[in-house]
Formats: sequence, structure tokens, C-alpha cells
Amino acid sequence: MEKTLVLGLGNDLYGDDGIGLHVIRELHRRLDEDEQLSKVFASVDLLECSLTGLSLLDVIIGYDDLIIIDTIKRAAPVTGRITLMTEEDIRSIPGPSPHYVSIPQTIAIGRQLNQKVPDRIQILAVESKNMFVLGEGLTDKMKETVPELVERTIALVQQG
Repeated sequence: MEKTLVLGLGNDLYGDDGIGLHVIRELHRRLDEDEQLSKVFASVDLLECSLTGLSLLDVIIGYDDLIIIDTIKRAAPVTGRITLMTEEDIRSIPGPSPHYVSIPQTIAIGRQLNQKVPDRIQILAVESKNMFVLGEGLTDKMKETVPELVERTIALVQQG
């Protein structure tokens, strides 16, 4: 049976950057309340994670599919705008510094090391103007995005 990881990335201390964490929390709540949905997610692990770069390799090893929910930096962001991306879409997006290993680089390193890394990677990337503003909690606009992200994540899991 294939294993899927839904990985909510972010940091609660940086406001909107914590969106991935909030989506995972809401998914857990929904699964606790909905037995049918719990069955759909039987071979799915939900994980909140504040790790970045190569540290993520240990987290993703052993999974066939990976769905990531995270904020994305854009030149003129529209807070709450969601883009579904694949591994190919993010290959050209560099890390924030030369010392940072991006998600595609992490996957490539895992493959070079003959580790079982996900074959299929999908990213629900959410734009925000307040990604790096110190302060707990999501902005109102980002809070409004959580239900749509939850529904889109459920749809991706159901599509297999």
C-alpha cells in the first residue's frame, strides 16, 4: 500500500508563515469528527513541521507521495492566493540563501543516496505579504484561506 505524507511547513512565530501548521491542525480536527474521511486518510500521515532544507530528508524518506502546504515568496504577493505546484514547478526556485538546500535539492540528494523519497510531490503554495513578520497567529486574510486549503488537501489525497 502506498504511503502519503501531508506535510504542513511553517513557523508559528512568523505569523502567516505558520499556515501549513494550521492546515494540519484543522485536518486532524476534521478526521476526529468524520469517520468516512478518516478511512480516506488511513494510509496518510499528517505532520506539522518547522524544519527546512536538508533536515526534511529524514522526514520524507519512506513515502510514495508528498503533499506540502507552505507559504511562498512572490515579488507582488496576494495574501491567501493558492497555487498548486509540482516538483518540476519549483526546481528553479532558489533557496533564500546559498547555505539553504531547497525542497527539490533535498529530493535530489535523497535519490542520489538511494533513499526511498516520494515519487510524486505536490505543493499547495500560499502567498503572503507577512511571511517574516514576527508575531503569533495568522492574519485575517490567511485565516480565511485555511478552509480552502483543507478542502484542496482532501481532494489531492482522494485523487491518490
